[in-house]
Amino acid sequence: MIEQLFVTKKYGNYADTFLLLGLVQLVEYALRQTNQKRDVGLFDEGTRYRIQLKQGVNLGAIAKLNYTDPFPPVKGQKTDISKIPPETNFFDTVEKSEKRKLYKDYVFQQKGKPQPGEDAPQPPHPSTQNGVILTSMRHDRNHNELWHLGYQLKDHYGAFLVAIFQAFSQETHSQLSTQTQHCQELFAQTTNSKLPEVASAVKIYLPTSVQGVNRVKADSNKVDSQKADWLSLWLIAGGLFSFGVSERIKIADRIFDWRVVVLEPQDIQLSKYREVLDKLRKYNPPSGGHGIARFDAELVLRFCQELLNNHASQADAEVDEFEIWEPINHFVKSFLGTHFGSKGQVYGVKEVFSLGLPGWISPQNSEELKDYQQVLQEHLSVISTLSAEEGHSELLSAYRDFITGTSLRQFFRFQVSYADYVVKHLADPQSRPPRLFSVTGLNTMTKKDSDFIKITQDPSFLRIAKAINQATVYAGKVRTKDGVKELEWQRTYGLAQRLSSQSGSKNDFLKEITDFLAKYEAENLRLSEQLQKEGKPLKRVWTTKEDLDRLVELVTENDTVLVANLLIAYGYARWNKPKDNDLAIDQEQDIDDVEDTAILGESNDD
Repeated sequence: MIEQLFVTKKYGNYADTFLLLGLVQLVEYALRQTNQKRDVGLFDEGTRYRIQLKQGVNLGAIAKLNYTDPFPPVKGQKTDISKIPPETNFFDTVEKSEKRKLYKDYVFQQKGKPQPGEDAPQPPHPSTQNGVILTSMRHDRNHNELWHLGYQLKDHYGAFLVAIFQAFSQETHSQLSTQTQHCQELFAQTTNSKLPEVASAVKIYLPTSVQGVNRVKADSNKVDSQKADWLSLWLIAGGLFSFGVSERIKIADRIFDWRVVVLEPQDIQLSKYREVLDKLRKYNPPSGGHGIARFDAELVLRFCQELLNNHASQADAEVDEFEIWEPINHFVKSFLGTHFGSKGQVYGVKEVFSLGLPGWISPQNSEELKDYQQVLQEHLSVISTLSAEEGHSELLSAYRDFITGTSLRQFFRFQVSYADYVVKHLADPQSRPPRLFSVTGLNTMTKKDSDFIKITQDPSFLRIAKAINQATVYAGKVRTKDGVKELEWQRTYGLAQRLSSQSGSKNDFLKEITDFLAKYEAENLRLSEQLQKEGKPLKRVWTTKEDLDRLVELVTENDTVLVANLLIAYGYARWNKPKDNDLAIDQEQDIDDVEDTAILGESNDD
């Protein structure tokens, strides 16, 4: 009886994970067809992956199974299918791409909110782009050859599966080559037949290859194609097709690269892994039309959305809370990927990369789950207005560094630059109003960190942050629900950059913030005198000497850079009117009247 399978990591890139996923879908098929319990867990143990089964597997029943495709052969406009049996069900990438484009256009027209109905087009197959990249990179021939060699084993398919499971269940095998060799031996003993030994290793399956050959051969005069053992490539091919996320990325006018990623499991059930990933690929894929950094950021944000949505459905079903309330990176580790650069008619391996997941997203109950979902939607709404082709590459790169890392402090590097972007666009009447992060969202992001909380919940800190807000964001001409409104006070420029640049020194920072508050108070006195003559109140917050004294204490007790960055983040955020149960600021506020009119939704120009 087999209860565990092990996949030794050999390649150091996404090929290891794809091999694991190719193997686990064979396990899933075998359990389903033999009516055995299909609870399968995926675990990362450092140097290897472990597939944990709910109970021991009956190999006798599996040995009787008939052949089924672990992945289909693909067919593009120019694919040679002369060697493929005519009864084969192909994955037609042309047909699937048309369905995907039709659905994307429909979602774009619906402003990202598709409505169910008879006229609504069907969502695309989740693996559409995985098939398209094979034909686009001219790897369809190699992919179909891998499939065909597996198809030729159909008379001994059950024995083949048993040999695989037995070979990968041996915990003493510490090398992948030992596991595959043992599988070949077991299969030969049972059937008196041989498994295919080698196959062409194209770069989409083994990204260590360069233009189809490994680096050692690329440095020599030989240009023979790279070879690898067939079983490993066959498993990798199945994992990539069924679980990969592939997308064409626009990097310049009429120039597109390919980016392929796989979600690396850490401690997750296969059923949950598949469900979350399929919904991402099918209904909520990241956009490739606005540059690499935005694709990466959207990928992480949209995946987190789907995982939290899955959490919510489990919570509604009253699943044991211990299985739900963990940080996102408890379940999955990262996205491993390869970037394929366009070189005219061919593609080369340009970069092998890893994208982390935000560990600060850690809901502990249903209410927090909703709060984090709102934060994710807010962040998506912000980055959806940024595009590499419009000159926002540095902003997007800074945001990508934050959302794919584990530290919240990376957010501030982005926010300082974004604050400057916000003020410039608010000052330009011809520009689309920028989206703002909300104070509510910032509170959700920082609520798990005690170093942040003791600063952001301080009344004096909040009054000073509100003063910054009313001198920068809510100043000059603002767009409100009632149209453009001319305020009595002018906008302050460059404050975020000055505060950030001076934050390395406690004295320099306090001098800068004191200078700002002195000018702010003088402006308040001037405006107050003017408005009193008209019988009107001044709708601006007043700061006091006690607030400045408290800020000095906060800077003394905490990292000056952290205090400065939090002031910038909260100062350039969107504030709402205080509720009765919230920490109120002692002046009348109407900043939430500012209308956020930027359009949410992705472009479909790719």
